[in-house]
Amino acid sequence: MLPLYGALVSQKNTAKILNVSVATLYRNRENGIGASYKKLDSKSKNGTVVYPLNCIVKYITESNVKTA
Repeated sequence: MLPLYGALVSQKNTAKILNVSVATLYRNRENGIGASYKKLDSKSKNGTVVYPLNCIVKYITESNVKTA
């Protein structure tokens, strides 16, 4: 069993966590921006996309805007 921090999160749940749509996650992947992700069954063009929880946390913490 994976530790919670190493858990894989679905696109739908990642979109909820980041407060964006699944379509936005797709566009971000196409543009090479956003949280890092994994593609399960990478041999297939339509492999399932998941986001490691630790990558979501890293993306959120590194995308903070610094104020003066």
